[in-house]
Amino acid sequence: MLSEHLSIFTRTSIWRFTLAFTLLVLFISGGILAMVYHFSIAGQQREQSQRLSLAAEGFISLASANSMTTQSFIQSVVARASQTNNMVLALRRDSKVYGNLNHLPQNIPQYPNVLHFPILATNYLGEMELKKVMATRLKTPFGTLLVGLIDDSQDALDQSFTTASLSALGAGMIFTLVVGFIFNARVLHRVRQINRLTSEVKAGRLQARLPISSEADEFDHIAMQINQMLDEIDELIGSVSSVTDNIAHDLRTPLSRLRIRVEETLTQDNLDEQDLEWRHALLQELDHIMDTFNAMLELSRLEKGVSGAEHKSCDLLAICQDVQDLILPIAEDKDQQIELKHNAPCKLNGDPNLLFRAIYNLVDNAVKYGPPETKISIELHSDGVTIADNGLGIPEEEFDRVFRRLYRLDKSRHSSGFGMGLSIVKAIISLHQGTIELSDNHPGLRIDIHFSDNVLQPQPQ
Repeated sequence: MLSEHLSIFTRTSIWRFTLAFTLLVLFISGGILAMVYHFSIAGQQREQSQRLSLAAEGFISLASANSMTTQSFIQSVVARASQTNNMVLALRRDSKVYGNLNHLPQNIPQYPNVLHFPILATNYLGEMELKKVMATRLKTPFGTLLVGLIDDSQDALDQSFTTASLSALGAGMIFTLVVGFIFNARVLHRVRQINRLTSEVKAGRLQARLPISSEADEFDHIAMQINQMLDEIDELIGSVSSVTDNIAHDLRTPLSRLRIRVEETLTQDNLDEQDLEWRHALLQELDHIMDTFNAMLELSRLEKGVSGAEHKSCDLLAICQDVQDLILPIAEDKDQQIELKHNAPCKLNGDPNLLFRAIYNLVDNAVKYGPPETKISIELHSDGVTIADNGLGIPEEEFDRVFRRLYRLDKSRHSSGFGMGLSIVKAIISLHQGTIELSDNHPGLRIDIHFSDNVLQPQPQ
């Protein structure tokens, strides 16, 4: 579950933008740090190299003087070496080394090239410590001269700058990722609200709306447009429902009169068998039409929350037992089995007649459309009931459509009915603050009904 949420979280455009922004920040910060290094620490290195070059040029000029002798040059080197604290001088002549080094290191490049190498030197406390020297080698008439400058602070500066740079880049990366994480979470929260709304609307709860925050951002504008669209859709559906209800209401009276007149003609003495047959068929069709109109009107009342009875305490187990007792003979005629499982007590505030009708309708459909030897189970839970069978089932793409008004599956069009049963069932469940979900029972159909805690009565411990 965590990996799934993390996968969804990291696939968002905001998170990709955060990663791109983080890389951009690191790139710009790295460029700025490189410029700072170039003009500060690297500048000190260049300045140190210039001082070394000046010192080397000075000794080259000194060695090339016409009046300079070997002894004078050696004395100059020794004097300069004894007077400085940061310069290293070593003149090798006739296997002897003069200056402040006891030997001349190998592989020192010839001027103007330089090389860094370590030496052991005495500090101001008289202690020996490791120093780093930047040096070059000069060819003079009086021998090979090593000229170097102690550069021991450079490594510390480089290390400090590197540590500070990595810390700054790491802190910047963490900060941008955390900020991006927060932004991404906020955006995902708003997107999930839209997804939740679309799921509720798809399930038929057209009264659901998106919340509007006080920020008035782009998501609030989108939410306002979606809410306005749902208001218009709800109004259009209400208008269509009102029109169909008015038509059903207005046609029910003339159809009732027509039925009475047809029924009165059945008492005439001059009717033959054929006349009686078509009159009875006409009465059946009129009854079917009137039942459809009555179901449409009843569905409208249920959707508007008018059930015609006051809610009271209902024992769902007793209702399921009544459903089983009533429909069991019909199921036995088709060699079908109905099993009632009682896992936990379930009591709620509601209309027992409507709840009985909803559960009966679902079990009756399982019996009516199930083949012989179908097994039907009614399983009671603490928050609802599950009705499952191993019959033919219905395609998954039809799960949402079967709750529409007057909608019938192709395989049910040859049986009696008017396509309002499941619409009424859903309206009854919604009236009791419940949800109804269809799923594949492999094989057959599974129907789960769950009621909210608002209508469920607490069970004694």
